[in-house]
Amino acid sequence: MKDDLRRGGRPLVAIVTLDEDISELEDLARSAGYEVRYEIIQRRRFPNTRTFIGKGKLKDVKQVLDMAPVSALIINGELRPSQHYLLESQLGVECIDRVRLVLNIFSERASSRESKLQVLRAKLIYEIPLLREWIHNAKTGEHPGFLGGGAYETDAYYELIRRQLSRIDGELHRMDINHLLRRQQRRKRGFSTVALAGYTNAGKSSILNSITSEKVLVEDRMFSTLTTTIGRLEGENKPILVTDTIGFLDALPHFLIESFKSTVDEIYFADLVLLIIDASDTLEEVRRKMETSREILFPEVDASSLLIVLNKRDLVSDMQAKADLATELVPARGVLTVSALTGQGMDALRDAIAATFQYPVEMRFQLPHGEGVAPFLSWLHTNAEVVQVKYGDRVEVHLFGQEKDHTNIVRQVVALGGQAM
Repeated sequence: MKDDLRRGGRPLVAIVTLDEDISELEDLARSAGYEVRYEIIQRRRFPNTRTFIGKGKLKDVKQVLDMAPVSALIINGELRPSQHYLLESQLGVECIDRVRLVLNIFSERASSRESKLQVLRAKLIYEIPLLREWIHNAKTGEHPGFLGGGAYETDAYYELIRRQLSRIDGELHRMDINHLLRRQQRRKRGFSTVALAGYTNAGKSSILNSITSEKVLVEDRMFSTLTTTIGRLEGENKPILVTDTIGFLDALPHFLIESFKSTVDEIYFADLVLLIIDASDTLEEVRRKMETSREILFPEVDASSLLIVLNKRDLVSDMQAKADLATELVPARGVLTVSALTGQGMDALRDAIAATFQYPVEMRFQLPHGEGVAPFLSWLHTNAEVVQVKYGDRVEVHLFGQEKDHTNIVRQVVALGGQAM
């Protein structure tokens, strides 16, 4: 790349957008290592079906590029394969849409074997329809900036993608099984689990560092965490594991979320989910990010197992308005305000986590031997603190449970023909 297309070692890019609100796209571009030179705004409600920006605007963009060249155009939206092909062919510069930009960031951040496979899977699925368009439109030569695919004959490359996907899916499936076995082992050993969820760059890693002994890297950039990191809650005798997970982002395609299924599953299988929100955002931004989080979390996460944590309260003057908005948008057991930077509210957060796994209700009952008893006992071992199970003419059970489970346990005991001791 020519030196005049870089600034401070970072490739210069221009943003093309139909929407004036490009703050998040600018953050993504910087997180991907680009320097935004200028923006081109085409005000229209919907993208043009052929060129995304319209035929007339396409000519304007070409003139601007001649006067102020950049290494790539960042498109604020998701390009169809035909739009992508036409733009790159007409403009002679690499065009990176929002999905590709996120994939570039993921590629840079991936460090573990699993995260690298997840990113590669998503990239291959993204490239398949682009390759189909390339095969349809280009018979010879290499398309400018076309995803590195020019080294292969296009039909051979297409088949290679299919084979790679099959191998990746197989390996990720085996990893999913290992994750499941580890979760089962943690439960058998009495570990309770907490998952940190929320929009990217909300401060999840900072909170993990604050409440556990972990010291994960904290950066002011999007998607600094791609792999799950697990730490143990400090100051508690009961073993409580806290897991940091990948950040959410608005309008991600399904295939990208599916590629990171094992990471997202850590949220869905957790006993308690902390939804971390950056309270220093504007009310409008808080609303948008909470709505995105709600779509990803529900219906898989039970509201009784969700606690909203408004982070960065040291930077906020209208915290009550943010708390009211959070309560309105996302059903949860409560809202806490903290600052991972200053430590404000962190003791209350630790107490709230610990209280979740206390079992204040003592119960003793007998059950007859019969169908349904074994599954019920298995459920009790998972959801309560079982002190003793004594087998004789009848099964005697002594346990401590949570108040929210008391009615359900009594109902099950009666249904199975049991009685209190």
